[in-house]
Amino acid sequence: MVKRHVAKASSDNVVAFPPLPRVPRPPDAASDPRQARARHVIGELQSSTGAPFAGPNFATGFWASAVDLGRLQDILERGLRRFDLASLERRWPEVEPWMYDVLRGWVQRRKVVRIERRELGVRVELTTQDDRGYYDYAFDVFPGRAADRRAP
Repeated sequence: MVKRHVAKASSDNVVAFPPLPRVPRPPDAASDPRQARARHVIGELQSSTGAPFAGPNFATGFWASAVDLGRLQDILERGLRRFDLASLERRWPEVEPWMYDVLRGWVQRRKVVRIERRELGVRVELTTQDDRGYYDYAFDVFPGRAADRRAP
């Protein structure tokens, strides 16, 4: 009997299933009057130092005071609809950063973001800030749940 050499696939060139989708493009945001002071201060810092630096996101996603939790939950659940709890646990090192990327693009002026796996899904907690104060948001994401097609 002749032994045949079988090449093992390296993890570098194997795509895990289910694949994570690209982070959806967040909507462009109109200028939020509740963030005028922050924009002014950041602008003054940039002009006085002459050095460009990355500041908070004022251009896309939901305003700090007006996060659309239902829409955000739908986006995250759509990305995880092919996952069951076992695959979510196994793929958590990839899923968690993807969720942070979604929140980074879709929510302005995040101060605190917590994403925690739970028994039946994922808990998302956010604290945002604008010129008038802080806002706390929380919701759950359930992998494998089909999106409601009736929702706008």
